[in-house]
Amino acid sequence: MSDYSYEEVEGRPGWAEESINWQRTFSVNPNDFETLRSDWNDLRCNVSGNLQLAESEVVDVLAQFMEKLNERNGGIYTLLRIINVEKRRDSARGNRYLVELELMERGRSVVRLSEYIYLLLHRSRQGDESRENTDSAPASPPSAATSALTTPPSHPPSSSSARAVATPGSTAYAKPLLCQPLMLRWRRDVMVHFVVPVKNQARWVQQFISDMEELHRQTKDENFSIIIVDFESEDMDVEKALRESSVPRYEYLRRGGNFERSAGLQIGVDTIEDSHSIVFLCDLHIHFPPNILESIRKHCVEGRLAFAPIVMRLSCGSSPLEPDGYWEVNGFGLFGIYKSDFDKVGGMNTEEFKDRWGGEDWELLDRVMQNGLEVERLRLRNFFHYYHSKRGMWNAQNKKPLKGLRSLPLGGS
Repeated sequence: MSDYSYEEVEGRPGWAEESINWQRTFSVNPNDFETLRSDWNDLRCNVSGNLQLAESEVVDVLAQFMEKLNERNGGIYTLLRIINVEKRRDSARGNRYLVELELMERGRSVVRLSEYIYLLLHRSRQGDESRENTDSAPASPPSAATSALTTPPSHPPSSSSARAVATPGSTAYAKPLLCQPLMLRWRRDVMVHFVVPVKNQARWVQQFISDMEELHRQTKDENFSIIIVDFESEDMDVEKALRESSVPRYEYLRRGGNFERSAGLQIGVDTIEDSHSIVFLCDLHIHFPPNILESIRKHCVEGRLAFAPIVMRLSCGSSPLEPDGYWEVNGFGLFGIYKSDFDKVGGMNTEEFKDRWGGEDWELLDRVMQNGLEVERLRLRNFFHYYHSKRGMWNAQNKKPLKGLRSLPLGGS
């Protein structure tokens, strides 16, 4: 294979072009997937919502769940309403579900249940004793916000049906075991810290503070705070705006020099003393749904789960009241994780991403997954990124124009 360069030192002679042969045919290898690619990928992937579970699957899982819940608690619960069911596929271990239900307890009080459960696939070998695959420790009853189902046995039992088809030395999957993973219990009252670096974005800082005030007013949730790292903004007194706001908790940090997103996020996280609280790395131009705190808490489990919700980028002229845009499926800048896990993976990469914007979220994601954490992704309803002009934003001065091209003010989130 000869070397090829786009830059030619000497011009080529004016060879005549080969005439078109309309009888020529082309052979396309079946592995050329580009020819099989439809417009659906571009037109639907980033505008469609979350995939919906089949109703039959939801009914089957919840029927088993309610049967076991009542079996362990004396039949005191009646299902009133299915609020939400989320599924995480795992072909090796079994499917995981986050179930959120409204139950009637003893025919008197209404309680809400929100827990992770597994339909655990366990293996059996020929010669194992036949046991019921539903044996496990008793379940604790649900409270007003959470409940427990069962705990999986340390050694998954076998089933007679699986043994009947197994050959000597082989393994076969028995009937799925419904259980509650003890290490996937989310905390409903854990503190959530929104960390946002800013510079000369007065209008959007005020909008962000206003949205946080509205979140507090609607939810009455006191267990969240906002941490703003200000790179010497000259267009407003950010600290005064925070002081006069009604947000339950805030931290204002001022830093000199050019805007650095990675450094700003790291500075904000470093001020958090409780390592068992949740950090939500955030951008400024975001509209939050009222259930954002609950969504973050449900999908962050210390040592196990982190959360990268998918935001909808609003088009020019649209608003949260009349939304139109697309899902930012390739962005991970909005990221929830326990501070202990954030510290364990090394935090933000402040060396490589000093004076350039973009890529720091992917780099952090790589290290999070390399450390064994799962990252939950979900398109959240009413979770928007406002459309905004990028003129005069913080990293415009750091953009180096290509040779022969006029510099344009780009940047921002």
